[in-house]
Amino acid sequence: MTIKHATLALGVVSCLFAAALFSSCTKQKVEPAEVYPAPPKVLVKFLDGGPYPAIGSEGSVVKFNVTGLKGKEGQFKFFVHLTEAEIISVEENAITVKVPLGASTGAANVLINGEYYFGPTFVIKGKVSIDASFNTDAYVSNGEIKGIFLRSDNTSYFLYGRFSNYQNSATVANPITNMVVVGLNGEFKTGSSDQMKVGKTGVAGSLSSVIQQSSGQYLLAGTFGSYDTTNGINNITRLTSAGALETQVVDLINPDPVNAPNDGQATVPSLNGGTTGGISKMFVNSTTGDITVVGNFTSHVSTFYERSTKTGPLIDVVKVRQLIRMKSTGAFDSTFNFNFATKEGYEGGNGFIYDAVQLNDGKIIVVGNFTTYNGTTANYIARINATNGLVDATFNPGGVGADGPINKIRYNTVTNKILMVGSFKKYNGQDANGVVMINPDGTTDAAFRFGKTLGGIPEFAAQLSNGKILVAGTFSHYNYNYVTMPDKYVVRPGFMVLESDGSLALGYNNTGLFRGIINDMVQITINGTPGVILVGDFDRFDGKPVGDIVKLKLDN
Repeated sequence: MTIKHATLALGVVSCLFAAALFSSCTKQKVEPAEVYPAPPKVLVKFLDGGPYPAIGSEGSVVKFNVTGLKGKEGQFKFFVHLTEAEIISVEENAITVKVPLGASTGAANVLINGEYYFGPTFVIKGKVSIDASFNTDAYVSNGEIKGIFLRSDNTSYFLYGRFSNYQNSATVANPITNMVVVGLNGEFKTGSSDQMKVGKTGVAGSLSSVIQQSSGQYLLAGTFGSYDTTNGINNITRLTSAGALETQVVDLINPDPVNAPNDGQATVPSLNGGTTGGISKMFVNSTTGDITVVGNFTSHVSTFYERSTKTGPLIDVVKVRQLIRMKSTGAFDSTFNFNFATKEGYEGGNGFIYDAVQLNDGKIIVVGNFTTYNGTTANYIARINATNGLVDATFNPGGVGADGPINKIRYNTVTNKILMVGSFKKYNGQDANGVVMINPDGTTDAAFRFGKTLGGIPEFAAQLSNGKILVAGTFSHYNYNYVTMPDKYVVRPGFMVLESDGSLALGYNNTGLFRGIINDMVQITINGTPGVILVGDFDRFDGKPVGDIVKLKLDN
């Protein structure tokens, strides 16, 4: 065999070897496999522009720019924020509809062949609106706001909770530590006399209750152990009107007066008293200055300075649960919720107390997840006598209370009505669906009936002095007529305004998405029109970004 023939043979062998591996020596085009099916054809498409008008009331006629509906009349439904609208006419690139009654602000959408196609937002014109003059920046507060009240100067509000910034105004030299003073329009007060004169640490914890006294002083309660550089605070203390810790000089035992002559005295908080656990609510007697605190603590604590040294304080502990009354000095009041026979407080609740209110007559109602109080049946609610701190046996005569925990309670001193929210379904054997209105004696308000919700639960309810009721939570729908019309639910994305009987207030339920938790509110007047400021832990109201605080106008 010649070299030429050998080369040819080698090529044949190579080709045969390649053929074994690749079936062919020639280059062939291989079509890709059909792995994914073709996407479904888009039937409907919302076009740019519109709607026209962009804002309207219930019953308004509105045109949306949309294509793909002409010739399909009767095969689709049109919705304004998940509420079906009446179709008036269909064009090649547009549809005209009538905004349905009960609709709230939200996206328009089409349902066809089981598919939803979403379009632009239509804004419902109603009686609830965010006050444009109020600062609604998305980063107003960087943490939860627990409460708000109008200061005695009537030109500013005091906010408190657990946050370290407000309108990005906190600096190293002037920190914001869980409390801040803001103007009537929510602006950070920059004047030298406006902000509380706190040091670099302020409240080392969180605030759940703050009261400004007639003298201008502030009582702070919550869960904290120090204020600025002063330790030894037990969840409650008092500040001057300027925000400095109110102090006193006390005499101590000095074991070595020669080498440590300054150890015979100390500057300490003027309020010498506190609790072994966090305080959730605080009430002050404006006449006597007595302080009543509610929480899930187990004892009252104070320092016996006469027998203390600078390095060895003598702590006095009185075992008393959940409810304590102190003198204005912080000293324990043994005439309130204290059993001299056992030398400790009465039994209290067999579970946690979540919230409390004080009535016009001074009595206190506590709610939570307890089923007994002071050894007697009290299904998640009890009223406490103002004089001795014991459970009031005359409360809710003949009633059985709730059938589940009560999380929040709010009292309107003008209407003298109480609203409660929780995971209960019944109150005194009647349907409640998580919200109930009661009278100060514990009986239900027969005129009020809260409907059922879908998509979530109510988490806040409060009555305004004009009788209207605000409800917020995680729900998406509400049905007031759940007995006569069990399938008729109206879209309410987390917030709604009700009449005093629990029905939807017409014209007030126009807002879009609310997301978060409301903790407190103050009623205000905006140019003669009712309004409220809401605070809590929320980042959306009416679909707009808000930083835990929002000011609403509620037109008549």
